[in-house]
Amino acid sequence: MVQLDELSSRIVTDTTTQRTSRSCTLGGILLDSSVIAVESGSSLDIGVSLRSALESQFNLPISHLFLTHTHPDHRNGMMAFKDTTLIASSRCIEDIPRSVKLGRWSVQTFDDRFILGDDKQVEFHHVAGHTVGSSVAFVPDEKVLFGGDLFFEQSVNFGLPFMSFYQNRPKSDGNPEEYIAAYEKFKTLKVEVIVPGHGNVIYDVQNYLDMQIKFFKDLRAFIISEIKDGKSVDEINLPQLEPIEQAYVDVESRQQKSAARRFLKNYLEKLKRSFYSYYS
Repeated sequence: MVQLDELSSRIVTDTTTQRTSRSCTLGGILLDSSVIAVESGSSLDIGVSLRSALESQFNLPISHLFLTHTHPDHRNGMMAFKDTTLIASSRCIEDIPRSVKLGRWSVQTFDDRFILGDDKQVEFHHVAGHTVGSSVAFVPDEKVLFGGDLFFEQSVNFGLPFMSFYQNRPKSDGNPEEYIAAYEKFKTLKVEVIVPGHGNVIYDVQNYLDMQIKFFKDLRAFIISEIKDGKSVDEINLPQLEPIEQAYVDVESRQQKSAARRFLKNYLEKLKRSFYSYYS
């Protein structure tokens, strides 16, 4: 089921499973004498397959499971790793649904930043944005970032940000200011490769981050201006910013154009309401 591709001698990722399931991208990072599984997928079967593939790839035990955030397509396979140490931000663990029982786990939490490993290190950064607990894994010597759902590569959801389900208690949508701060942080880390939460691996990273920052700032300025003009959310029509224009172009290349148009319309409506809710 899981098919691993090497990004380097110590980093692998799977972008194929998501194409036939409701899963996220998956991965693994080699430490000095063990392996970190990155995400667990949308089902126990996927988690089991990921573990088997990682053990075969590195011929070493899986010592840790890192979850970028709490959404089911990232955590539903975690029982396949119940004998490992779960790494997640403190806010992620606080916000995880009560139905998820963590009593059998050894849990390593962190507030802002956590470093694991000796010679082969991995940095974990809590940045929020997509969810209140969203965090990323950065391998500094490889310049590779596992970015979770702060990144939707263009083949998925037209590359537009997903701003719903930010927090379980109380329920709220995403935080655009945290997105912007996260992207600007990643630029200072000089990331060269991004494994997104969904879609294909991103290599033109600095230009990609610049585009994301510009999109968020332009959309922020527009929404704030419309709010100051006294408009309700239903009176606002999103501007034709470049990522939105490109999404409409992409719709016309899809085989099922009508369905793609409906999907994009609904997606943009959620995006608009998320920004409006935050800035109003």
